[in-house]
Amino acid sequence: MRRRVAAAFVLATLAGGISAARADDALPERQAGLSVRQGRLVVSVGLQDLFGEAERQRLKSGFSTRVLVRAAVEDAASGEVVSLAVWHGEILYDIWDEKFAVRTVSNAAPEQRAVVATAGEAIARTTALIDFPVAELARLQPGARYVVAFRGDLNPISQDLLAEVRRWLVQPSRGQRRLAAGDSFFGSFVSIFVNPRIEDSERQVRFVSQPFAAPPPTPPPSAPPPPRRSP
Repeated sequence: MRRRVAAAFVLATLAGGISAARADDALPERQAGLSVRQGRLVVSVGLQDLFGEAERQRLKSGFSTRVLVRAAVEDAASGEVVSLAVWHGEILYDIWDEKFAVRTVSNAAPEQRAVVATAGEAIARTTALIDFPVAELARLQPGARYVVAFRGDLNPISQDLLAEVRRWLVQPSRGQRRLAAGDSFFGSFVSIFVNPRIEDSERQVRFVSQPFAAPPPTPPPSAPPPPRRSP
């Protein structure tokens, strides 16, 4: 059954070609991998272009480099944000060991740490989102059309923004609390997400995924039949 749901979702995604009447129409569209895992919509997409040549060279300066990615699932017609997800990464070069220490955390997964040998590996670990959960499937209307809007920031400098991100990352159940659109905290974070001010970071990348139709929720597993009583 899960395979059929996933297959239907892929077909709906490939068939989605209607342009959305929304404020983000001017943003470039980037093909993203979309699927369903354990009742959640997950995306796979790369933001490696957040690093230019100068930023790559600066990774060995000895100062930490921070990456902040925000993903908003939006109604394709109205632009209403129905779910938010946050990804935060940090890279620090050890000038003695000549290796990169990488730390990543999101509101959907606990902190992960790694030590890698090259700048390319460090960038990939902080900017390549693989099966990144962006919404509970139950929050999406089956058959309705959505897009995922992404914003990546390199070295965000706004202290208010970083404070809001820290608050978001420590939400109960690591972001699984069902926040409604009317929730005051949800609303405040949406306002920060959609603010396009470039001065909030050293470099910024913004784009949207291809439109897709939400699949039906995955049905719960059927209960095993009761054991037969011996005659």
